[in-house]
Amino acid sequence: MTTSDATMTKDVGVTIGHGRVLCGLPRPLNRHDPISIGSDRGCDIVIEGADSHHAELCWDADGEAWFVHDDPAPGLTLRNGTPIDSSRMFEGDELEIAGVHIRFASGQLKEHVTTARLRVSLRDVSAIAGGERRLKDISFEASPGTFAAILGPSGCGKSTLIQRIAGLASYEGNIFFNGHDLRKEADAVRPLMAYLPQAVEDTLYNDMTVRESMEDFARCHLATGAAIDFVSALDDVKLADKIDEYVGKLSGGQKRRFALALALLRNPQLFLLDEPTAGLDPAAEADIMMILRRIANQGRTILCATHVLGNLDQCDVVLVLAPGGRQVFAGTPARALAFFRTNDWSAIYRGLQNGKLGDNSSNSMDNPSKSDLPPVQPSATFASTFYATFRRLLRAVISWRRNAIQFFAIPLGISIVFLLACRSLFEDPATEIGTICFCMVVAMFWLGVSGTVRSLVAERIPKRCLDRMRGSPLVRYMAANVAFAAVSSTVQALVFIVPVFLVQLGHAPYSFHAFPAFWLDLSLVGFSGGCVGLAVSAFAKTEIKAVLLLPFVAILALFLSKPVLEGSGREKPSGFLRFFECVMPTLYSQTALETTMDRIRVYYVESEKWPPLSLDEWSRQRQCRDKKTGGALTNPQTGEPLKGKSLAQKHTDNVLRFYGLVLGYIVVFLPLAFLLQDWRERQWDGR
Repeated sequence: MTTSDATMTKDVGVTIGHGRVLCGLPRPLNRHDPISIGSDRGCDIVIEGADSHHAELCWDADGEAWFVHDDPAPGLTLRNGTPIDSSRMFEGDELEIAGVHIRFASGQLKEHVTTARLRVSLRDVSAIAGGERRLKDISFEASPGTFAAILGPSGCGKSTLIQRIAGLASYEGNIFFNGHDLRKEADAVRPLMAYLPQAVEDTLYNDMTVRESMEDFARCHLATGAAIDFVSALDDVKLADKIDEYVGKLSGGQKRRFALALALLRNPQLFLLDEPTAGLDPAAEADIMMILRRIANQGRTILCATHVLGNLDQCDVVLVLAPGGRQVFAGTPARALAFFRTNDWSAIYRGLQNGKLGDNSSNSMDNPSKSDLPPVQPSATFASTFYATFRRLLRAVISWRRNAIQFFAIPLGISIVFLLACRSLFEDPATEIGTICFCMVVAMFWLGVSGTVRSLVAERIPKRCLDRMRGSPLVRYMAANVAFAAVSSTVQALVFIVPVFLVQLGHAPYSFHAFPAFWLDLSLVGFSGGCVGLAVSAFAKTEIKAVLLLPFVAILALFLSKPVLEGSGREKPSGFLRFFECVMPTLYSQTALETTMDRIRVYYVESEKWPPLSLDEWSRQRQCRDKKTGGALTNPQTGEPLKGKSLAQKHTDNVLRFYGLVLGYIVVFLPLAFLLQDWRERQWDGR
């Protein structure tokens, strides 16, 4: 690139689409003289960046009022923030054209300086990804109102550049927003951005309607009580008639437009879009580009990586990259064609791909001066975000019939299989209650793990990373997932044990007196499994890897349990095996359920099958047992058993140990899940 071209690049980046007033303001109003507004030098008010004949103000003698008429061109005219075709003007009204605000007051038109907009400046930006240099010394500037398209053959670094501007991955050089360095002030700048990845459909929830999605989005990302007109927001992207449609039933182009509508709710100043028209038909492509043009005309900045060449007339600036991430050209589309000496964009692409076009010259520019950043909208409260996320997780289970059937059918099916396969155990529950409790605990732990093992990894890419950019803290998201794991484990435990008690245990002498204790204990076992599943989900990089870890966790809990390690022998394991046996979810939960049965028998049962034991005897009966063998210890002199803890004390100890174990699972695995999820989200670079 020549020196003149580099200078042109800098100038174009600053001025095109900026909406700078060249002449005509302030201007007194005369009822006999219409006032034309546009970029054409023959207009009464000349605004660089507007359409050639953008709008006109004229006096209506019949209505005795001034009216503004928008020219039917791509550029929008906004009155008090609302797009109009024709509208009456009142005292104090404000017109917005190409980012310029014109106040209608006191018999004249005056430019009204509004809050600072966002200017993006890149200085010698380079990046390495996957061991290869993807970008090399990119220098570019886009002012408010600029619609910039980033062009180049596949693999030239377009997506990499978008991701670096969004702050999703490391880079060399400097990226400034109104002169504020992205590295140093990322938290202040990110709320001003809207990043839409190429697979934007993956950021939407297909099992929700458009209205429900927007409501949840508002609860998660906007201040409580904010007045939001969803219909108007959808009308801006031509989707108002789809407000009650399920998102999953929208077409690809409609989903892209809906994602733009969601982004607009946060009022961002910078749009970063990665292939927003990929895979769309020509009509849908044109619609998306038209909408982006309108957004830019509102004074926002748009950087769009695209392969769409038929609608570049909507763009103010094109940034052309060559393979290797080299910057070849930056300027208007017309100047780009002149620079490459062709009117065929496909020929430019072929030349870049073959290495016949472009050079490696630097386009370095001075660092921009600082100015105020636009204000950031207040974020949602913890309660609002928690409620929206929890409700969405719950809706994912109950809204779609297939999910609801799976949620309830799996524990019910396991319960039925358990009853059929272990029928012999229930013939003498007095002696086999330990095995029965063990099987129920293992099954419930597996249900808890399987219920959450995919929950975090399934939404980490790209949903959670976009939420992170929008300012939604991870702690709110994790809290909702933990609450949902607790609720789901309680419900599934109920579905699991009801058939067991109805068919088998309910016919035992102690009947349903043990049911509440079993429900509570198995719910806690399921919740501890859910905590483990969340940690596995946070650790796994993909859903497939998370699912592959599920059998390993379940088998580990089974093989290191008391029945397997001790077997039919009397020797207890020692060392690490004893440690693992004590921290497995089966040991104390199983013994707690067993002693719960003993307590129920003492309180409620007196029969020949169950030898009578009074409450007083149960509370006082003591016997000391060997820690390794479990056998009763005797006095070597008298031969009588040594007295230890009573059965009541043993029951209390077992229950307390079980609750302590569940608390340990919560204390260990939930913080671990949080740290791993945070680490994974920080690792993610959008690829």
